[in-house]
Amino acid sequence: MTALARSHHSSLSFNVFAWLCVLHALVVLLVWAGEFYIGMAMISGRTWLVLAWLWLVWPFALSLHPAGTRRRVILPVVIGIILLAPCVGSIFLFTVWALERLAA
Repeated sequence: MTALARSHHSSLSFNVFAWLCVLHALVVLLVWAGEFYIGMAMISGRTWLVLAWLWLVWPFALSLHPAGTRRRVILPVVIGIILLAPCVGSIFLFTVWALERLAA
């Protein structure tokens, strides 16, 4: 594989990861909105909580990617944070609830 082909493949895989980062945040938001505004329970609260916390892996995965420069990482992470912003209170409350139930 030539250096140009390797660079293109690395850039393409980074773009896929960046889109997955944004899509992950969007799924968390849509499940949250579906539950709290429409009353449609798609997954359990604990599953949603794990899904929400797993989003935090994306900034690290993007920054450790060979094609991940600071400038390229910031955009999908900021978009993800904006998408997750309405859910932050629920994530915190669900986390406290889950930890209390675990301790009991």
